[in-house]
Amino acid sequence: MIQRSDDGGVALIRMSNEPANVLTPEFSNALDAEFDRARADGEVEAVVLTGTGSAFSAGVELFRVVDEGAAYVESLLASLGVLFSNLRAFPKPLVAAVNGHAIAGGGVIACACDYRVMSAGKGRIGLPELRVGVPFPSVALDIVRAAVSPRYQREVLLLGRSYGPEAAAERGFVDEVVLPERLIQRAREIARELTSIPPATYALTKRQFLRVAGRTAELDDELRSIWTSADTANHIRDYLLRTLGRASAH
Repeated sequence: MIQRSDDGGVALIRMSNEPANVLTPEFSNALDAEFDRARADGEVEAVVLTGTGSAFSAGVELFRVVDEGAAYVESLLASLGVLFSNLRAFPKPLVAAVNGHAIAGGGVIACACDYRVMSAGKGRIGLPELRVGVPFPSVALDIVRAAVSPRYQREVLLLGRSYGPEAAAERGFVDEVVLPERLIQRAREIARELTSIPPATYALTKRQFLRVAGRTAELDDELRSIWTSADTANHIRDYLLRTLGRASAH
């Protein structure tokens, strides 16, 4: 279901669940477990998430929803809630390499990543939940609203259209569109760029993003601790040397 390879501190996690990386409780749990391992692995500084073939993820396996009844749906919603929540709270840099179709839950997974690179071509991304006849889980809706431009949110959420790469970038689903042969390389480049940020600073900033407006002050004690640490002072000196050629005003 999941393939992983590590290179220079960046883990490439590839969804490989036929057909089209559809989301089931088993697959969602396996993907969440892989991210737990990446979170705990001190050698992993960042993660690139991608799919296989022509699909990033085609979303929920709807046949099982209608065939297996309420108990299955309860299990599915619980597993997706955990996966979505843990992806958006993943403390390390997380870059999506959207290799093809990212539909419904697949689009939510992409939006949960910190930065999204999409392959040019025929792949489409969209959120047809309302067309299918189901409402958005709260965490999924929060993730999408944080990613998609406010100008397009009603269109994206209510009309349930799917978009090619350029239209997806205009709406905020993705940040860049690149040639297919450049997709993984470019995602790795962004991931490595993000690893230049001190891990504690990066993780705290992501947690601030998740706070309701006006409540980020609850994290100020941790913020002050990072600002005043020796590691932060060293990082600032390195930045000043790189940008201004000196590490002190004196």
